[in-house]
Amino acid sequence: MPRTLLLALVATLAAAPVAHAAGITVTVPAKTNIFGAGAKVPPDPGGGGAGGGGVLPVLVKLPSNAKSVAFSNVTGSVSCCGSGGPFNGPNGGTTYKANISAYGGISGVAFGRALFLLGVFIGNAPPRTPPPTKTATTTPLLGQVFYVGDGTSSGKQVQFTVPAGATRLYLGFADATGFSAPPGYFQDNLGSVKATVQFATAAAAGGGTYTCSGAQKKLLDSTNTGGVVNGGRPPSFITFGKAYCLTQITTYHWNNGQGAPPGTLSLKTTGQTIGPFPAKASAGQGGAKNVNWYANVSTSKPVVLNGVYSCVDSDPSTWSSNQQSHGTGFCTVYGVPAVKKAAAAPKAKAKAKAKSKPKAKPAAKPTAKAKTKAKGGKGKLSIKASPDNGNPPLTVTFTLSSPPVVQWRIDYGDGQSTVKTGAVPASITHKYTRAGDYKPKLTVLSSPTATAAQTATTSITVGTSLMSFSAKPTSGSPPLTVTFTLGTSVQNITTWSVDFGDGKHTGGSGKPPATVTHTYTSAGTYAVNFAVKPGSYAVVAAFAQVTVGGGTPPALSLSASPTSGTHPLSVTFSLSSTIPGTVVSWQLQFGDGQQKGAQGKPPATVPHTYAKAGTYLAYLIVVQQQQYGGVQYVVPRNGLAVTVR
Repeated sequence: MPRTLLLALVATLAAAPVAHAAGITVTVPAKTNIFGAGAKVPPDPGGGGAGGGGVLPVLVKLPSNAKSVAFSNVTGSVSCCGSGGPFNGPNGGTTYKANISAYGGISGVAFGRALFLLGVFIGNAPPRTPPPTKTATTTPLLGQVFYVGDGTSSGKQVQFTVPAGATRLYLGFADATGFSAPPGYFQDNLGSVKATVQFATAAAAGGGTYTCSGAQKKLLDSTNTGGVVNGGRPPSFITFGKAYCLTQITTYHWNNGQGAPPGTLSLKTTGQTIGPFPAKASAGQGGAKNVNWYANVSTSKPVVLNGVYSCVDSDPSTWSSNQQSHGTGFCTVYGVPAVKKAAAAPKAKAKAKAKSKPKAKPAAKPTAKAKTKAKGGKGKLSIKASPDNGNPPLTVTFTLSSPPVVQWRIDYGDGQSTVKTGAVPASITHKYTRAGDYKPKLTVLSSPTATAAQTATTSITVGTSLMSFSAKPTSGSPPLTVTFTLGTSVQNITTWSVDFGDGKHTGGSGKPPATVTHTYTSAGTYAVNFAVKPGSYAVVAAFAQVTVGGGTPPALSLSASPTSGTHPLSVTFSLSSTIPGTVVSWQLQFGDGQQKGAQGKPPATVPHTYAKAGTYLAYLIVVQQQQYGGVQYVVPRNGLAVTVR
């Protein structure tokens, strides 16, 4: 199935948990007073009546090894002047310009906007006076406020360096009478913004200094060549007790051919996030922009991995996944062997001692090896599955062969694995509960000092090859009568269904008939779903497509007014949908990293303000409910361009 399908099957059954970017998500009300950082009571030197000091800013405790902080998924809107005043996003508004004086050890704020999201770092002690100068910077001092806004600059995520001695980060807003006086007048602010705070921390696999040398190795590869949908959760990998210098992380964002503006990539392990690293992007199939995200990591100051890690993407909503990846996002991680300098000298001493000892002592080592070989069997590394196809639940016995090893792992391909030390067993069993094409992999380490692992793979098909479904004719003018041919070797079927994609379906209990017919009366492109359910187990499905008349464009449309202008540019999008049946959700992606959506049918209009200059591509996505899931429609095919100067 090519990745370029406009109509993509949305994951329907036994849905995986939604993956979120690593970090802490906080809500910052408009009344939060940034000048109250470290204080017990919000300060109110500028007055403003009851509540003029607002409320204390939001506290985010810093990890002890935090090097920098970034902000993602910053959404929401605030008003400076009650419900009658202008509401603006996290970047603030241009109606007023801020020139607010410092107070209580917190620097002042001067900027060509007002009421934007701010941050400030402080230590364990209260902020010191006099405060730093009011400066917008990515390397703030203690007590020096910095502009967060939506967390981006020119479409890229901004990294703020954590100053020495910082233990606390506060988030809030700056307000004053006319935005040009001592701070105050927070009492009439309305709304809030939500943001995910991400930390980049120092990463290491223990003490000592490492050097990076040797051939680059793929530590994780969760990709495949199947068709994809949006929404990935973090895939995981293990280094099998060996240290590697991280060199690159890549992820895939097909996003219906739109790609996605590159954000950040990172790795997460117990109690620690490695990164985030700013990502770059390259084109994918058909020249689709920003499809392949990649972050290169320098080995001059090694980031050393040794343990279990998961891949984290700053935009999981457009992160590509599919059934073959079992809902995990497409991610590849590369590294080269890391050699610990500090360990070199002790190793030399140990060898010298071994030479001076009697020969009887080393003789025990071959004996241990012989035992390992006997337990693990002889021969070439291999893994064979029996049976290698069938209906879910399918219990598979793996027959294993391996030379002597000290550690082994089987990844079953469905997100589960077995990891143990010692010899590889002769056989092991595993139960597959969902339909799919799986590629189980056996990985072994021949010795504690092995520089590379050995792998062997096999293939298993569960359910998906047991269905056939075709339409005749596949296109024509309305009214169009189509005959669907249904075939299945799935056993113990309790129910079956054919959803015709136009809001109508047929079905029943027991085995399905050989054919069903349906007449389409309206133009459109319809994704047709044939599914059977064997008992209480997962649904097995097959799909076909029928194009009636002019296809999908008349059923779904998106326009904007104006489509160009100077920033900030307020644009009204007009949405139209005549998709038949039940529309369960809609989403309008504005192209600047922000989006809006809800359950049900889309509204007639949606407003949006572009805060920065650039050319943005907007897309409307609508999901139609079918009997066993949903089909996603996207317009326009190449995006609706909005140019902001």
